[in-house]
Amino acid sequence: MTKNTPWLLCAAIFLIWTSSLKAKQIPAKSSTLVNDYAGVLAAPEAEMLERKLVAYADSTSTQIAIVLEPSLEGEDVFDYSLRIAEQWGIGNKEKDNGILIFVAIEDRKIFIHTGMGVQDYLTDNLTKRIIDNIIRPAFRQGDYYGGLDRATAAMIDLGSGKFSNDLEGSGNQEGGSGGSWFIILVIIIGMFMLFSFLSRFGGDDGNGGGYHRGGHYGHRRGGGWIFFPGPGGNWGGGSSGSDWDSGGFGGFGGGGFDGGGAGGDW
Repeated sequence: MTKNTPWLLCAAIFLIWTSSLKAKQIPAKSSTLVNDYAGVLAAPEAEMLERKLVAYADSTSTQIAIVLEPSLEGEDVFDYSLRIAEQWGIGNKEKDNGILIFVAIEDRKIFIHTGMGVQDYLTDNLTKRIIDNIIRPAFRQGDYYGGLDRATAAMIDLGSGKFSNDLEGSGNQEGGSGGSWFIILVIIIGMFMLFSFLSRFGGDDGNGGGYHRGGHYGHRRGGGWIFFPGPGGNWGGGSSGSDWDSGGFGGFGGGGFDGGGAGGDW
């Protein structure tokens, strides 16, 4: 040890201390899942997102948190958003099933962090495709709510095994999805033709009128039932506020993160 060692040690400590003072401070741990510090969501939009995500957390323990900030103030988007995810403890402590969607509006940066407990179905590749094909096109049009609503709906469907679209162009308002709608139209026409054919052989039970069940309108005749997806079904809709009824958010559960996820911009 030389005589200059104490001075060098003091200098190193001073540099670390001053750099910590310059670092952007993360927001205090929130009591909500949707946190719009940038003010880009209307109050009803934030409320609908909150109700949906609280209901999902209540039923699965998986917590999807959204943080919107005006600027990174020179910080790296990965490092800064990871600090939020870790210090807030998003997700369940035993399952590490938290997800953070972080957006810096002025910097046009996005990063989605995924806990280890969700990475089996929400892989880094799928996370990147959600950003590229759902969030980015909506954000470019200034539709922050639409992008976040459809992105969280895709995550929820992936977690439940219901998401069948490969995310190629999903939610992409620039590329269109004419082929998908054509296939759906062919299926609907085929269902009507099959129903018309079968109805000729099944007698009318006297209740040939329409019915309404769970928001889906169909027709009952000859003993057969046909269901059609409503506006909030899996055929291209996001979620509506009325689909999600839940109590208030119970707080973050101490989930951990390992750096998994993906980022992008718009």
